[in-house]
Amino acid sequence: MAKDDFIRAGVAILSDLALFNQASIFFEENVDPVIRAAVGDLVKEWMERKNWQGDSDGSDSLTDIVLWPDAWKEGEDLPFARFSLGYRDEATTNSYEVADLFGSGQTEFGFRFSPEHSWFGGKSAWNVFAKTIGNQIDPLTKAGWLHEGKGIFFRSVTLTAERVASAWESKDWSEALAPLTAALDGLEMDRPLFDSILYKAKPKQG
Repeated sequence: MAKDDFIRAGVAILSDLALFNQASIFFEENVDPVIRAAVGDLVKEWMERKNWQGDSDGSDSLTDIVLWPDAWKEGEDLPFARFSLGYRDEATTNSYEVADLFGSGQTEFGFRFSPEHSWFGGKSAWNVFAKTIGNQIDPLTKAGWLHEGKGIFFRSVTLTAERVASAWESKDWSEALAPLTAALDGLEMDRPLFDSILYKAKPKQG
């Protein structure tokens, strides 16, 4: 933050500190939980409709939301891999998660693909294998995925704050969260690209 912006922000807050305090409390106690619940409900409904598994509860943190296709799990074992909702770069933000999710914070939110190393002989064995997936990286890059290295991929979810106020007023979050639905549909669409990596690695529980 530039020095002038820093001063202006402080002046704006301190000019009506009581209002700022009330707004912060109201957001944390009322607005934030409602949005988290709406996100969780959407992910839960999508998983049920698509027969995917995971955890849609983002009430403590949106980064607790994880999901995977049913075929990526055998019995009670952990899945071969998972998609998790998370920050592009958590170290760069001090914002509310909801602010980052809706493009009003300091970093991006998105889905990250990561393997469950225990299915592939451990982390070191997976990292060795990941050096062989050059042919699988290009199609994923063209689909919008960023290879973060070692077979881990991230794709941003672009939500905007434009429809948040009307969603709050109408209690209908479908339009405000439509980009999240599109992102989930994208996971399903790109699943064969990730299958090509996982089944090349030949998952086998040790």
